[in-house]
Amino acid sequence: MTRTALSPAERFAAKTTPGPIPSGLDTPCLLWPETSLDRDGYGRFWVDGRVVPAHRWSVEQHRGPIPAGLELDHTCSVRRCVAEDHLEAVDHRTNVLRSTGPSAINARRTRCVHDHDLTDPANVHVAYPPSHPNGMRKCRVCARTRARRTREQQLAPAAPITTRTPERTAA
Repeated sequence: MTRTALSPAERFAAKTTPGPIPSGLDTPCLLWPETSLDRDGYGRFWVDGRVVPAHRWSVEQHRGPIPAGLELDHTCSVRRCVAEDHLEAVDHRTNVLRSTGPSAINARRTRCVHDHDLTDPANVHVAYPPSHPNGMRKCRVCARTRARRTREQQLAPAAPITTRTPERTAA
């Protein structure tokens, strides 16, 4: 019995299963099998003697190469999805800000924890600590309040030293 080899496109199509239709999109997700995912939840596809991300392979087959400096954003927010129309080539910043990670959540905030306006540039300081090389927003009102409390504690008169034995109290 002769076995004919399937083309990569046929193998790819055989692995996908239709999923739900995400809100805001017209077509269902094409889900990659859970047994072929990498540790981050993206599909892996073996083609031409190497493993490639399944969603990238899908886009490259339908639209051609992904431009340098761009990455694919899942508009459906499903990492297993390989539907070509659910994937958009965007820069890294756009991809991160569209996500649900901490950076994206903080970037969408319009008020600080003390309800101060973070949309007013006069009220926001952008700090660049080593942990956030692209900057992180800080509320100026909260920073002034923290600094004032620290100064008040530093300038407060020192409490007298009391001893436990009454005969040794300072005169």
